[in-house]
Order: sequence, then structure tokens, then C-alpha cells
Amino acid sequence: MPTAPIPRRPQRPGRAALGPLIFASLLLAGCAAPAQRIELSPEQTVKAAQRLLTDRCLIRQGLTPPRPGSPTPRPDDARRVADALFGTGPAELSLTLPSGHVIRQHTDGCLAAAQRQLYGDQQRWFRASTTVGNLHSAAPAAQHADYRRLHALALDRSRTLLTHTASTPQRKSTHP
Repeated sequence: MPTAPIPRRPQRPGRAALGPLIFASLLLAGCAAPAQRIELSPEQTVKAAQRLLTDRCLIRQGLTPPRPGSPTPRPDDARRVADALFGTGPAELSLTLPSGHVIRQHTDGCLAAAQRQLYGDQQRWFRASTTVGNLHSAAPAAQHADYRRLHALALDRSRTLLTHTASTPQRKSTHP
């Protein structure tokens, strides 16, 4: 006799968004059982911290962070989230690659704020990461050095943020 699937209990916005990050933080901090401990790569660590910071920024603005598999928001809501996350108006940072392609980024928005908190200098990070990411081995040595230095700073700050978040009791969300 086939069994009916067990319905999932709906979670409140905000809490569901922080769940995977808090779990990753606990793992990074070593608070999980040894058999369950999963080491995050440096890239995963920085990505988890950036997502935590952008989620907090969106939630402070009363917005629900986007997640794969979540219901599609209304177009107006999706636009508000995108504007809050990526910034609005003309992009303030710009870099023209040797190919002629122009890469632009905003200095406002939750992503820019997270980058400033993790990398210290968003403009330097933008230039270094864009150059190294697009030119790879053809990027100037100084850009590679800047990239490594800023990434190491972001990794250190990410570990501190995630460890602190994992060890801080979570307050109840005021969102419905």
C-alpha cells in the first residue's frame, strides 16, 4: 500500500533563509558532532558569509531573500529585492577589459555592503577580482597579489563572522 507523502511544515520568511548558513557556521565553528563535521572550502566560507550579510541586509529592509525552489515573487517584489541586493541607478564601478567588454558594479545595495565588510575596499576588490577572474594567467602580477591579499582578508573576516554567528543565541524573528 503506497504511503502519502508527509507535508512539510511551512517556515517563516527569514528563518528559512538563515538555516543553511547557521548550519554551515556551526560546522565551521566545530559545534557539530565530529561524524557530521564538514569542512567548508575557503570559497564556500566566503560565499556563506556574504550570503549571511546580504540576507541580514534584505531582512532589515523587510524583504525576503531569494532562494532556489521558493515560490516566484510578484514582479514588483522581485524588482524591490533585486534593487536592494544589487543597487540602483548608474553603476559606480567600471572596468574595461582588453577585449573591450565593460564590467560594471554598484556601490550601493546589500551585495556592495557585504563586499565592503568582507574585503575592506570594494573598489580594489572589484578591480582585482574582475581582472583575475576574466584574464586568469594574463592578469598583471600586482592584480593577482591584490586578489590574494583581499581574499585572505575576506576569508579571515568570514570565519570570524560565521563563528560569532554560530556562538550567538538567535533571536526570534519578528517577521510573519
